[in-house]
Amino acid sequence: MISQYYRHLLSILGFVVAACSSISVALLWAAPPPTGLKNIDPAALKATIVLILAFLGVVMPLAAIFTPALRWLVLKAAVFAVAGLTNAVALSPELAVPFQDTTSVIAVACGLGLAVVSILAFMDSVQKKNPQSKF
Repeated sequence: MISQYYRHLLSILGFVVAACSSISVALLWAAPPPTGLKNIDPAALKATIVLILAFLGVVMPLAAIFTPALRWLVLKAAVFAVAGLTNAVALSPELAVPFQDTTSVIAVACGLGLAVVSILAFMDSVQKKNPQSKF
């Protein structure tokens, strides 16, 4: 049953993750470097987070969206889980700016939700291939 709606969920929630992540990247890039860090260069930290968030939060989910919907479901689950966790890292109090934290929370919720739905769709496809169940 999940595989019927998975294509729509993948496109809608996937684009939400990519859009919110791209807004977070733009806001983090435009913000000044964090202050109060003693052991790490603030500009290097900001640049690293922006690059990682751009790749794992925007590029990888877009690549997962444009692949066939019901193929590589475990890989898609991993991609969206990593996108959600990368946005969660960007919620650090040293880095977060006022509107960026809202878009990152939305991306975290949608990314982790889509990862769970991808795992459920994978389990559904395995059940359809081998309908013999012990329960």
